[in-house]
This record gives sequence, C-alpha cells and structure tokens, in this order.
Amino acid sequence: MSTSKPRRNKAYKPRSVRIPMMPETRNSLALELHLATEALIAVPSPDTYNQLSMMLAALRRAGAMDVSIDQASDAMLSICDRFDRVGKVGVAESEAAILRQAAGGIDRQIGTVPMNKFKQSVADVSAFCMAIGA
Repeated sequence: MSTSKPRRNKAYKPRSVRIPMMPETRNSLALELHLATEALIAVPSPDTYNQLSMMLAALRRAGAMDVSIDQASDAMLSICDRFDRVGKVGVAESEAAILRQAAGGIDRQIGTVPMNKFKQSVADVSAFCMAIGA
C-alpha cells in the first residue's frame, strides 16, 4: 500500500477573455485619434477638447501605457489650466507639436489593447462624463 500524500487541486480561477483588436478596428481608431487631435488644434473648442480627453482617458483605462499618453495628458492639462484662467480654449504651438507627436506614439499602442477592454473602458468613461455633466 502506498502512503502518498493526497494531491491538492487548485481552485479554478477563470481568466478574463482577451479579444484582440483587428487591424481594421485599430486603423479606424487611429484615424479617429488623429482627427480629434487635428480638430482640437485647428478649431479649439470645449467639444473638441472633451472628445480628445475622453479618447485618452479610455485608452489609459483600457491599459495602454506609454510615454506618449503621459505627454498628451500633460498638454491637455495645460490647455485646461489656460481655459480656467482665460475662459477660452486655445492651443499653443508647443502644445500642438506635443499633441501631434504623442498621437503617433499612441497610434502604436492602440493595437496592444484588447478590444473587449477598450469597449468597456469607453463605456465607463462615457458613463462618468455623463454623470458629471460633460
């Protein structure tokens, strides 16, 4: 008779589903990001500012980590600070250059985010913005 120890079974822990982002979706999101950036630079308004800031928030919430997102967020904060002081949305040349450069870096990060996480983060950011009245 064998005196082996009973084998312990680990508890089942389901993994979250990771649906990859397809190239067509990535390309359309990258185009949307670039268009939102150029719209903010060309015609600065609260609507164009909110559109780009919501896109950056959704990407960050979905898990896209890059220096470009940090740089774009810093530029957006300086635009917001100026709006609080002056009462008008405006983009300086240095901020425009930072936003354009950051859009290229973020463009590369979009494909690394799982599609299901991105959709959930977009829904979360939209719900938050609706709750605060933005």
